[in-house]
Amino acid sequence: MPIASAVSPDVTRNSVTNFTPSAIPEAVPSTMGDTRFLHVTQWPSAMESIDVTYEAIAPSQTSSRQMQVWEQTPTTAVDQIIGRNASATTEKARFAGLGSALIEQAARTGSSYRQTVVNLGAVSSPDKIQGKATGALWGIQSSPSASATFAITTQSGATVRISIADQREQRATGSGIAVQIEVDGNLTQQEKDALQSLAEGFDLAIEGLTAESPVLRLDGLLKFDSKLFTKLEFKVDIYGVDQDGVRILKLGANISADAKTREIELKSPEGTVRMKTDLRQPALWGTADQKAYAVRQYLSRIDKAAERGHADSGLVDLFKSSFAALNGGYESANSPGRSGSASISIGDPVDLTRDANAFSEGDKSLLTGLADFDASITATRRASNPRRTKEVDTFEYTLKQSTQISGSSPSNRGFTQTQSAKLSAAYHQSLHSRAAPKLTSDSATQNYSYEKVEDSSSTQVELGYEKDEPVRALITQAASQSLHVLKVENNKITENTAEPAHVQSKQTDLLPLLKQLKRQQDANQLTDDEKQKQLQEWGGMVLGSLTTDSHR
Repeated sequence: MPIASAVSPDVTRNSVTNFTPSAIPEAVPSTMGDTRFLHVTQWPSAMESIDVTYEAIAPSQTSSRQMQVWEQTPTTAVDQIIGRNASATTEKARFAGLGSALIEQAARTGSSYRQTVVNLGAVSSPDKIQGKATGALWGIQSSPSASATFAITTQSGATVRISIADQREQRATGSGIAVQIEVDGNLTQQEKDALQSLAEGFDLAIEGLTAESPVLRLDGLLKFDSKLFTKLEFKVDIYGVDQDGVRILKLGANISADAKTREIELKSPEGTVRMKTDLRQPALWGTADQKAYAVRQYLSRIDKAAERGHADSGLVDLFKSSFAALNGGYESANSPGRSGSASISIGDPVDLTRDANAFSEGDKSLLTGLADFDASITATRRASNPRRTKEVDTFEYTLKQSTQISGSSPSNRGFTQTQSAKLSAAYHQSLHSRAAPKLTSDSATQNYSYEKVEDSSSTQVELGYEKDEPVRALITQAASQSLHVLKVENNKITENTAEPAHVQSKQTDLLPLLKQLKRQQDANQLTDDEKQKQLQEWGGMVLGSLTTDSHR
């Protein structure tokens, strides 16, 4: 893999201009298979000359003991941004603008490209540049401080893969940034335009995950055109060191999406977040307002479960941003221009899952408006009490929604939608506050309560029509809570109680109200405001809960 020029970091920082998409120069293709570093631009003044095998680009000497070596002659907008970012000290700043520049270049040229810049300590002679630069490149690729990849497949079978590897820390081998664009197949102009539209979304996704407090920002990526692209994959890994100096994965994010499903997996030392959405039944999705209301209700539930189970706030924030992100990247079935759903014409095979007009506004008010999903947050298990290692701190919370559509036609339609939630947690708590106690092997620290929580809840909605008349409209809710408390004072168990499970259930028959609503609509006896008020009340019942939102 060729590496080109060496530039002093100070000069690079002062000479690079900001990225302007309209002024992108032609990319200089790398010579695949050539493993030499070919170009040098600046070098320490202790080195009087540069070997003729290196090409000098704007040659200059500096008193700095650092060299900056490039894989290729830096001529593109991508190179400008790499040069600017290579001297930054945070991952967010080192990735800033780089993802969008790479997508812009791939969309503009439709061809492969790669570039690397490495910051090296000065070498004693020019002939040692090659070996040290090669070692630095290997270090960046094999052990980066952060990396990001983006891959997309077109309907015609072409693939575009973009990768960024960064080594922020100045190690013995050096630091630097390596990027690559790999294009397999030919992109049509329409595909290039659609790819370019994802540039800003790629930047925002990386920016969110490399921030000091990571957050998932996927709106720009997940709104890809499924008529042109069959699959999108996005991956970010950020590394650090633990208290013992051992290299660890601080945050790993894997996102994949196609026309049918979208999946997220986030990993950190605190735990794992997973979520999957099923996009195969767009006929049941709600309006943007209905979805937003449902997401707010679910985020509130997550907060309450986290409080009850004493979850890590950073992990919970990732879970919440994942839930909001995956439920914000698809539009309702009857949104203008939405791909993947349509009204069914006479003579077409009946497919109620995709017919935008099969279910009425009243029907959809008895749904959450969200695509089906399966989401979970699982904290890393920790034995925080050295005197009682079987007392393990845990937190696991799952949320699920599944919907089954029944019926042979819009006039004989029906569905059953089930929402469920389960919380299982255990934690140590101070006897005098909600803070976690500082437990050691010293008996004097053994004053705490160890509490176990087991909660569950479910809501099921059943709706059915025969000859376009409602025959069933039922909401069934159930909830259960239990708590086990072990109290320890001066290293002695003073309480060991298990509260009886608190169980509740409720069933609401909405069939009379649904029939009344239909009669009033047919007779034009209902104002739009009155109708919306009734539908909103039903929606509140669907997204309501019994006792699982309360806490001790």
